[in-house]
Amino acid sequence: MTMGGTMVFKAILAALTFSILPGAQGRGQSAPASLLLSGEGAASKTLTLAELAALPQSEVAITGRDSSRVILRGPTVRSLMTLVGAPAGRELRGPNMLLVVVAEASDGYKVAYALAELDDQFNDVPVIVAISQNGGPLPAAEGPFRVAMGGGGEHRARWLRNLTRLRLVRIAP
Repeated sequence: MTMGGTMVFKAILAALTFSILPGAQGRGQSAPASLLLSGEGAASKTLTLAELAALPQSEVAITGRDSSRVILRGPTVRSLMTLVGAPAGRELRGPNMLLVVVAEASDGYKVAYALAELDDQFNDVPVIVAISQNGGPLPAAEGPFRVAMGGGGEHRARWLRNLTRLRLVRIAP
């Protein structure tokens, strides 16, 4: 992204963040959007849109249902799980190959991803928490956060709209 494009992206995120800050809301409106990250044990972290935007970003390019080009942007699921203690590098071996990340949506939909499939040493398909689409906010029906995968393909059952939580789970002892 060009320097000018980066500045526009940051301005849009700032406007979005301001529009959902508690002081900018009317009475009875909800709190700012946040994403809960849960690691093994008691490790957890809650990130706002502004905090997610401040992290390194990756892009996933797709073809929309209307054949238009769509660019989704956000931090990788892998990088977010590192924030709550998910093993990386040489630690991602043996028993740690039984770790999965469960993505949960506000409507109860859940999708599981093996931690290894999210790691660069095993796979080069980006899996991101999208926080923007084509330089602006995600459509209301899909956001404020969604999981998106690169690699093409029209079958998007492993994508997730209205993401609320990413949880690290060990599937066997």
